[in-house]
Amino acid sequence: MNAIVLAGGFGSRLRPLTDSVPKPMLKIANVPMLDYVVAWLVRYGFTDLVFTLGYLPEVVRDFVSGYKGISCRFKLETEPLGTAGAVKNAEDCLDDVFVVASGDALSNIDLDKMLDFHFRGGADVTMACSAVQNPRLYGVVNAAEDGTINGFIEKPDTLEYGNLVNAGVYVMNKSVLEEVPRGVKFDFSRDLFPSLVAAGRIKAFVHRDYWCDIGDKLSYYKANFFMKDGGFYPSVPSFSSERYASALKGGSLVSNSAVTVGGAFDSIIGEGARVASSAEIADCVVLDGALVTGRHKFSIIGADFVVDLPELWTNTGDYVDKNDKIFQTGI
Repeated sequence: MNAIVLAGGFGSRLRPLTDSVPKPMLKIANVPMLDYVVAWLVRYGFTDLVFTLGYLPEVVRDFVSGYKGISCRFKLETEPLGTAGAVKNAEDCLDDVFVVASGDALSNIDLDKMLDFHFRGGADVTMACSAVQNPRLYGVVNAAEDGTINGFIEKPDTLEYGNLVNAGVYVMNKSVLEEVPRGVKFDFSRDLFPSLVAAGRIKAFVHRDYWCDIGDKLSYYKANFFMKDGGFYPSVPSFSSERYASALKGGSLVSNSAVTVGGAFDSIIGEGARVASSAEIADCVVLDGALVTGRHKFSIIGADFVVDLPELWTNTGDYVDKNDKIFQTGI
């Protein structure tokens, strides 16, 4: 059994962070987001991985090709094909049963339990569903007691429909790809799943631990501090490992190639970044190659931009916990 990682997205809501970096390659605590996804898959025995590529494909390909002990294949989308279309494009690389993972979301979903649920449940698709605090931002999954999905409620105004949402991880029988047209844009949620739901062919596997859909700048910022002390699973050996090495210094996570002369408090400082003697930062994420001057708090600082996050301040002048697990998991 193998897995396919969707790594071709643009990450438009994260701009300017993604202007020159594909979303799965954005650093989380100084490590490419994709590295956490691969470490999670390898932890559950998946070493035959297929990556779908779209935006800036060479950046993903060069990084992934550095892994040791993993078979990595790539499928390029010359134009966006949607989630299902991208998987269809890689059909010739996939086993009869395979896992679909998003390259731009973090989780510790137990794939052993999810696979067992899939094989015992007899569905063609098993969808990982996560409980979230605010389901109004998502489509809520309506499932029966045995997990059979009966439908989806898009961005409900109330909590009466529950709080389970699609986490973007699937165990899938390859036969369902026969219902996906080749070479056209086709999405799982919008185009494929409605007919499968109508036929009772999708089940929900409920995950009640960490899941973070990194869909905007605030969730990106918070994921950095959640992962500041390390991911859930050991990193996969890679020829790039030394390049991404960091160490905790005075409460900040600092890349080994960064230079900090000014004050840096409880921040994350990326590869080749410099904090000038005139700078003072606190609770910031400093991206690769940035030169920091002045005073900053609750900011994402890039080489040519600063993104402030006023959402982290309350009306009383206090701030919310930037490492709030409730925000990440909804539990």
